[in-house]
Amino acid sequence: MKKQLLLLILLLGSLHLLAQKKYATISYLDIKVDSMGNLPKNPYVITLSNKTKQLSVVGTQHSYDTAAAMFTVIEDIFYRLKPEIIINEGGNLTKKYTSRNQAIKRSGELGLEKYLADNAGIKTVNGDMPDKLEFDQLSKTFSKKEALVYFASERFIFPYAFGQYPGNLEAQYDSVFIKGYLLKEKIELNAEERTFAYYKEAYKKYFKQDFSLDNINQLDFTPFLRRGHFNDITRSSKQIRDQYLLSKIEEQLKLHSRILLVFGGWHILAIEPALKEIMTDR
Repeated sequence: MKKQLLLLILLLGSLHLLAQKKYATISYLDIKVDSMGNLPKNPYVITLSNKTKQLSVVGTQHSYDTAAAMFTVIEDIFYRLKPEIIINEGGNLTKKYTSRNQAIKRSGELGLEKYLADNAGIKTVNGDMPDKLEFDQLSKTFSKKEALVYFASERFIFPYAFGQYPGNLEAQYDSVFIKGYLLKEKIELNAEERTFAYYKEAYKKYFKQDFSLDNINQLDFTPFLRRGHFNDITRSSKQIRDQYLLSKIEEQLKLHSRILLVFGGWHILAIEPALKEIMTDR
């Protein structure tokens, strides 16, 4: 009962943050990426300051290559800024790492951020919107079925296709995506909605073809294209998450003077005007 009450309080707090302010951002149709989604520079760095606050922002393209220049840039910024806190993408960071390279090989930039924070004795804070809140917002803007197809495709099907979840696709869909993710995040689905058959039926409805790993195309789920309806859904998801992230940044600036933000580069390109506005207003 206490746990449910705490979750409700956190959810209401998140809703309050979203309702507080609408930040000015750049449309994902206008962000400066090439046709493959590459950033103008990786990492994309923004450094902002005023009389009392410093905010260093690093937009990344995800990597697990310990020799990538991106990681050296993150380290240089970290040691120069000496942040009081790091705002990260990808949920609450709880893993421990014994070395820089181990952290990067296992968890990419998230691992490096946690390794640096632990060694400096500072905390990381999750800048990502709660998944249930995002799912519910998308379900209201579009439909629950569309939200489910988007979540399943972006957050399970493509990672599975790239080898992240070995094993039978249908079995992994049930154990990893439905039980290990959606239900764990308290996203409500009835018995039919939990099945892989439901996803395949919905996919066929929206894409006018049978689902297969060969048919599904990542370009239909990118926010900077207009190939089809799910580009619009993806764009809406990014925009909802960006507004939440900006509210978290503003919240942390009230508590800390030096902040390091490391997030996916597309998000950073989109929120750059709002970051400048936030720092000017303080």
